[in-house]
Amino acid sequence: MNSKLLPLWALTLLLLASCKKDIVPVASPGNAPETINKVNVVNIDYNYLSAKGNVQLESQNLSANVTMRLKRDEMIWATVSKLGIEAVRLKITPDSVYMINRLKQEYFAGSYALLQQKYKIDVNFKELQDILVGNFVPGDPAKEKYMEMGPIQHVRQLRNNLQVDQFVDTTRYKLKRIEVRNLTNKDLMTMDYQEFDKVNGKPFPMALLLTIQQPEGNAAKTTVVAVKHKQVSVSETSLDFPFSVPSDYERK
Repeated sequence: MNSKLLPLWALTLLLLASCKKDIVPVASPGNAPETINKVNVVNIDYNYLSAKGNVQLESQNLSANVTMRLKRDEMIWATVSKLGIEAVRLKITPDSVYMINRLKQEYFAGSYALLQQKYKIDVNFKELQDILVGNFVPGDPAKEKYMEMGPIQHVRQLRNNLQVDQFVDTTRYKLKRIEVRNLTNKDLMTMDYQEFDKVNGKPFPMALLLTIQQPEGNAAKTTVVAVKHKQVSVSETSLDFPFSVPSDYERK
């Protein structure tokens, strides 16, 4: 997997994508939870969402500013910059993935099938957008196991060779943690959602901590990526998603 800052963050998030939703909404206003595959949870609603903050790759002591914009069900867009200079720009649509690496003057553009072939990542746009904003990601009800643990609702999903565990904190009915374990090579990826604040009247995780553990022989390699939002807003007003590839960039 690519060890550069945004590619690592973005592609790892893509790997967390799960299966199709089966949602039974509860007709209750405000912060009352809805029921999704037997789980009671408060997911944030939006048409457009924007976030600005910092992303840090702790193992290499690298940090950069990150800006993210979403148009629900249509577009995920992000840039990473250092000292005011953009390094990476990413655009994801329901059927394609685009990424510009300005440091190497190269870009990636292709379908999810191509992304899966190159990086061994199974991608689903709708689930990815939920993971980015800390929404619970339901899977196939027939392949889910519900395990309530006191103040935590624990759901286990099986998807091919992946075991996906999600933990919902019932004090605010928000997703607190996702664990994705590769049952073949034993890779383990976890996403922790922290520092909740109100966005559009609902709890929103202002900090995300991504940990990747990859066994290498008798030693395990651990990578930690931290994202901390400084500003998050939702609106009905359209946002811009500028994206153009310079003509002299090499396609990867």
